[in-house]
Amino acid sequence: MGTSLKTIDPKMLERIQALRLIDDDFMTVVFDGDKKLTQFLLRILLERDDLFVKSVMTQKEKRNLYGRSVKLDILAVDSNGKNYDVEVQRADEGASPRRVRYNQAMLDSHTLKKMQKFTDLPELYIIFITENDYYGLGFPYYAVEKRIKKADLPFDDGCNIIYVNGSYRGDDPLGKLMHDFCTPDADEMNYSEIAERVRYHKQQDGGKKNMCRIIEEYGDEREAEGRQKTAIANAKNMLNDAVPVEHIAKWTSLPLEQVLALKKELEQQEETAF
Repeated sequence: MGTSLKTIDPKMLERIQALRLIDDDFMTVVFDGDKKLTQFLLRILLERDDLFVKSVMTQKEKRNLYGRSVKLDILAVDSNGKNYDVEVQRADEGASPRRVRYNQAMLDSHTLKKMQKFTDLPELYIIFITENDYYGLGFPYYAVEKRIKKADLPFDDGCNIIYVNGSYRGDDPLGKLMHDFCTPDADEMNYSEIAERVRYHKQQDGGKKNMCRIIEEYGDEREAEGRQKTAIANAKNMLNDAVPVEHIAKWTSLPLEQVLALKKELEQQEETAF
């Protein structure tokens, strides 16, 4: 049986109405599986009209058994095999260059199959849409250019990094798009393509029910992440107290391989300290 709107907490419905596309949990719902809308988004962000999206996934998790996993907001592939990772970040600390580096590493490590050449790595675009002007210079966007010093030659590793200024409001396609990302009201949006999907999830019964389910699941997931962080912190404390790794795995419910990796990490930190 589906959830009745009459049984949903009114505060939940208010929360849905306040959501914006700059909120990652809402943005990923709106773009989930929608190749046409994702293509529309990427064409504006990259100022291209020849980009055709072949597949799109949202909240795609890239797992790392021995370290931190990542969950990508939008992961798309175009008709030429190029990959696109689009992230929205309201907090500046979530958009640091080292976060970009980690996303690239996780994407690349899951792309090549055994025996494939490194030259087979596809072209990658990592695009961070930040609510604030991350670099504070007033530009609509910041494209990272990697160069070799002295020789002044491009360092082309196939990874293109772009920071989009979510506070930009110019009278151009990007400015209008950023306006739409930062307003909760579909009726105030410039692009009907986006407003139509936002309106569905906020005003139609099926969309609102789906949003309530996702928000509840998102809360459960955050709770699980919190338990995981607590388990890791407890495991590190026990490792410092020389508790056997088998006991730690049992008491924290962490995989033995992960406990061993934490032990190795702590040992390396101790070596570095000296």
